Amino acid sequence: MNLRHTQSGVTLVELMIAAALSAFLLLGLIQVFGASRLAYQTTTGLARVQEGSRFATDFLQRDIRMAGHMGCSNDRARNARQPNAFIDSFFLSNANRDAGNYAAAPFPLRFDVPIQGYEAAGTGRGGAVNVSAPTGGWTPALDASLTGGSGLSPAPRPGSDILVLRIFTGEAAPLAADIRPAITQPGAVSIAPASNALIEAGRYYGLASCDRAAILQASTAAAGGVFSVAVGGSNLATGFNTSQGGNGPPVSDFTANTTQVFRADAFVYYVGLRGADGMPSLFRARFANGLWGASEELVEGVDTMQLMYGRDTDGNGAVEGYVRADEVVAGATTYNDIANRWRQVASVELGLVLRSPERAGSPDRNVGANGAAQVIGVTVNSDANEAILRHPYETTIALRNRLFGN
Repeated sequence: MNLRHTQSGVTLVELMIAAALSAFLLLGLIQVFGASRLAYQTTTGLARVQEGSRFATDFLQRDIRMAGHMGCSNDRARNARQPNAFIDSFFLSNANRDAGNYAAAPFPLRFDVPIQGYEAAGTGRGGAVNVSAPTGGWTPALDASLTGGSGLSPAPRPGSDILVLRIFTGEAAPLAADIRPAITQPGAVSIAPASNALIEAGRYYGLASCDRAAILQASTAAAGGVFSVAVGGSNLATGFNTSQGGNGPPVSDFTANTTQVFRADAFVYYVGLRGADGMPSLFRARFANGLWGASEELVEGVDTMQLMYGRDTDGNGAVEGYVRADEVVAGATTYNDIANRWRQVASVELGLVLRSPERAGSPDRNVGANGAAQVIGVTVNSDANEAILRHPYETTIALRNRLFGN
């Protein structure tokens, strides 16, 4: 038997056909994988952006709504009764306090101005910002306490507005023992119940009755419901006085049960760059122990925050119109004028642009690829072919303590 005639093989043509078919199938698999990967990145990026927007909005809403809250009477009502002299501060000299010179207090502790903003250059309605490489400063110029080595860390990123809030929080405890400044200077404050853990050393607190309010700092945590008041910079020796403001009437005492002790927090909301990877994020700084300290990162991937302020200029509880931060104080020449302008703010229009933490896999994910995106009337641009998924979000937040006569 001749074995050579019984053997068979694969010809070169058959090998080429098989290779072509294999390459075609492999190419199809690669296309399917690529499409699946792109869909996954886009879906994940969109989910992160949406979740980030909800979290950021909830956080800002909670604090902005509390602006103006000072117990049973808000800041506008107090100021109407005692113009520019409605709050005692342990952080002023006696002469400055009696003169209503709140400008002499440290910037973070000017609780007579519960809400205050800074406008990023060129980002008002009709303006534009390049979120890939923003530039410019702020109007008005940032207070010195917000900049430099002892200022906000990380530093604010250009192209994004900045919001300062000084608020009495919703959590409070009743005063358990009278404070009688006309008789003796208080060295301690008592709250009820004795087990209350509201007080922390170094934090700032507000005393509020329906007649008056005061700002002080706790030097110790509460023990048995009693905490010491910080002296020195807090001006304890002359902080309580029997007269309030140069033209104000004699102040009443802080009496037990009718006075509440609130946490008094000074916050700054702003966009900065995360140190680890340079990701733009929404940060919040809290003032404590005389320092801003390191800001806490709230939401990653926030490219810009834009704010407009609704003013109730006639005090009827309704907003007449929305303006930029620099327009709120336009024409004001004195500190009291500026403070009164900010007390007219009754709502805030908030706009955020959030981005996916990673590339979305396609250049057409650029904000400007399908026409200019906008947030609160600001055109949002970005570098070409950046392949980042971005989306604007807007909401309006009412200051519940300043609307409808509250």
